Amino acid sequence: MMTTQNNLPVVYVVAAVFKNAKQEILLIQRPKDKPMAGLWEFPGGKIEQGEKPEEALVRELGEEIALVPVTFTPLSFVSHTYDTFHIVLLPYLVTEWTGTFDLLERQQGYMWVKAEDMNNFSKPTASQKVIEYICG
Repeated sequence: MMTTQNNLPVVYVVAAVFKNAKQEILLIQRPKDKPMAGLWEFPGGKIEQGEKPEEALVRELGEEIALVPVTFTPLSFVSHTYDTFHIVLLPYLVTEWTGTFDLLERQQGYMWVKAEDMNNFSKPTASQKVIEYICG
C-alpha cells in the first residue's frame, strides 16, 4: 500500500455523480456503522489492486445501489488528507444507467438534489470538493 509524505495510507476511490433528467444529483447517506457515519456522499468505493477505475465504478455501483452505469465521463480528481488516511477520489459523471435502484449496503438513505441545494447536506470533505468542481 502506498503512503503519503506524512506516512498515512493512500486510498484510491471511484464515485458516481448521477445526474437525472431533472438535473438533480444523487446523494447517498453513509451507514451508521462506518467512518463518517451519516454524511452524504456520491455512491462508489475503493479501487481494488489491479482494477481499472472504470471497472471499479461498475462493480461498486452494482454492489452498493444495484445500478450499472451506461454513459459515464471522468471528471477532475480530488486528493485530500483526512486524520487517518489520504484519499484520491476519481469521480465520474453518470447520465445514463440500467438496473433497479436499491440501497444494498446499509446506507441510511438517499436523495436526488438540485445543484443549488447541495450545500444543505453534511458531506465528507472530498465529496464537497467534487461538488465545488461540478457546481462551479
